[in-house]
Amino acid sequence: EDVVFFKRRIPYDTIYKALTVTLSGLLLVMTVTMLLTITEPGKEFLMILFEATSAFATVGLSMGLTPELSPFGKVLIILTMFAGRVGPLTIAFAVTLRRKPDPFKHPKGKIMIG
Repeated sequence: EDVVFFKRRIPYDTIYKALTVTLSGLLLVMTVTMLLTITEPGKEFLMILFEATSAFATVGLSMGLTPELSPFGKVLIILTMFAGRVGPLTIAFAVTLRRKPDPFKHPKGKIMIG
């Protein structure tokens, strides 16, 4: 039932947070790749995918495509680098509305399941 890694139990909220970061990063890279594929005709798909992935990972690698991009493509790469550096979860928390916490907590109830 528990997730154990190196003889340590990992809480489910940590696992959900890791999955959220991974999936949102993957979704961002796929979206940027598709947008660059649309806005940059004639460029090879794998080169565009490499540039988008490299920008998100902020590793500094390039296949020489970035200087050839249109201004919109360059802005897209810049925003992808920023999102990769700050982190998708941090950006999502910054953008969402903050809800005021309830001034009280309800008591726990034990419910029989099954």
